[in-house]
Amino acid sequence: MNDHERAEEDTDHVVDVSYSLGFGVHGPGGEDVSSIVDVIPGSAAAKAGIAPGMHLVAVNGRRWSPESLREAIRAAKNTKEPIELLMENDDYFRTYAVDYHGGERYPHLVANAGARCSQRDCEAASCGSG
Repeated sequence: MNDHERAEEDTDHVVDVSYSLGFGVHGPGGEDVSSIVDVIPGSAAAKAGIAPGMHLVAVNGRRWSPESLREAIRAAKNTKEPIELLMENDDYFRTYAVDYHGGERYPHLVANAGARCSQRDCEAASCGSG
C-alpha cells in the first residue's frame, strides 16, 4: 500500500482490498463500520458469495480489523487454505471461504516504453523521449 492509498483509507474510512479479494469494507472511524461497500463481479469474494451490505465480523476466526484482514491476505499466499470471512447478513451469520492466494495487490503505474510523447509533454515531464 502506498502513501496515497493509506491517506485515502484514513480519510474515507474504507479498507480497499478490491485488487486482491475483490471488495471494499467500511473501516473503523467511519459510518456503518464493517459494512461491505462493493464487491467486484467475478472476484474471489464474489465467487464465495459475499455481497454489498453484509457486515464483516471476523477473519480466520479473529475479530476483523484492517490489519487482521491484510495479514490473512498475506498469509494465504503461502498456503492452499482459503481465507475464512465470518459475515453477518441481517440476523444470520455465515462463514465464507474465499479462495485467494495472490497476496496483497494494489494498482500502480507502469511506463509504456514504446510510447512517444510530444515535445511539450516531454519538457513538462522530463521524460526525454521526444
